[in-house]
Amino acid sequence: MAILLKQIPLFTLLPLSLLSLFLLFRLLGNHQPHHFSHLPNPFPPPPKVAYFISGTNNDGPGIFRLLHATYHPRNYYLLHLDRRASDKQRDQLARMVGSVEIFVAAGNVNVMKKSNPVNEEGSSPLALILHGAAILLRWKKDWDWFVNLAASDYPLIPQDDFLHILSYLPRELNFIEHETNITMQEYQRITDVIVDPRLYLQSAGRMFMGSEKRTVPNAFRFLTGSPHVILNHKLVQFALLGWENFPRILLLYFSNTRLSHKAYFQTLACNSEFSRTVINSNLRYTDCNSPCSESHHSRRPMDFGSMLASGAAFAGNFSVNDPIMDVIDSVVLNRGKGMPAPGAWCLGRSWSGRVSCSEWGDVDILRPGPAARRFKQLLLKLMKSKSFRSDFT
Repeated sequence: MAILLKQIPLFTLLPLSLLSLFLLFRLLGNHQPHHFSHLPNPFPPPPKVAYFISGTNNDGPGIFRLLHATYHPRNYYLLHLDRRASDKQRDQLARMVGSVEIFVAAGNVNVMKKSNPVNEEGSSPLALILHGAAILLRWKKDWDWFVNLAASDYPLIPQDDFLHILSYLPRELNFIEHETNITMQEYQRITDVIVDPRLYLQSAGRMFMGSEKRTVPNAFRFLTGSPHVILNHKLVQFALLGWENFPRILLLYFSNTRLSHKAYFQTLACNSEFSRTVINSNLRYTDCNSPCSESHHSRRPMDFGSMLASGAAFAGNFSVNDPIMDVIDSVVLNRGKGMPAPGAWCLGRSWSGRVSCSEWGDVDILRPGPAARRFKQLLLKLMKSKSFRSDFT
């Protein structure tokens, strides 16, 4: 099925992906790893995900925990602490990564030695995301999707389940939550001309605005949304290498735009050849009891049930050592403290009976569980929605 999808026109990919998911879950209950090498594998090859995980001062332990929770030997992980964190914290994070045998053996985790300054209100966060994507693109060329996470994020699905479901989707898809209706607040953000001193000063400086306002662009349609995206390999290449001039023009425009990391990829993808590949979701948990976006309050125990029921792959705004993360580790990830989240590749067990990943086997074998079914339901719901896909070109 995966080979067939690459040979047919793009406009037929999404209906076929629905069929793929339907056929997949007819088989899901019987999906067990093959113990005999001569038996053919009926499942498509798992994708590889390139994770960029970033944080700030004192976020090193949180990043390290998130790395364990999202870890799979097939994936790639780039970790970054911004300039508010000390060099000592970066060195400590690198030492912690180097102390985990599987991370060293797989060679798929790197810590950025050079820090980037970040002002959340300015355009420097966008520069950071693009920098991380560029390093991952240069470091490894065989990944399928780019995912950016913050130290306060946490997965709601084991990687075996996540990769298993993604393996049945066209690699052309991009998961970018976006909004086309511009509020007055967004209108103000578009017309303001800002200068982010973090782009050119070593020390912190205050962001300032120009005295003139600019008009709303009409050369492209401005979109906004979440700074968290899941981008396919080709779109990342387009953003960084741009065989058309549009990515560069857009980057120059957004360099003087407030909160540019919440609009750049939305505007880039939906005003380009990638428009028909965009799913209007970033596969993250949203709290629709407040404005239907990622909730900004700290997580509460009562959130756990709704988070799982959502089928989302990730959630954000967890506090340091949030008790809900312990519940996710135990109930969803089956992860012991200080251990990577286990998958079918883990063969070793600790004295308590929990999988310890002290030994590992074939990293191409996946063992999906209940989280895969929840994730499948979310994808089917998105694909059945009339507004799930963008097509502005």
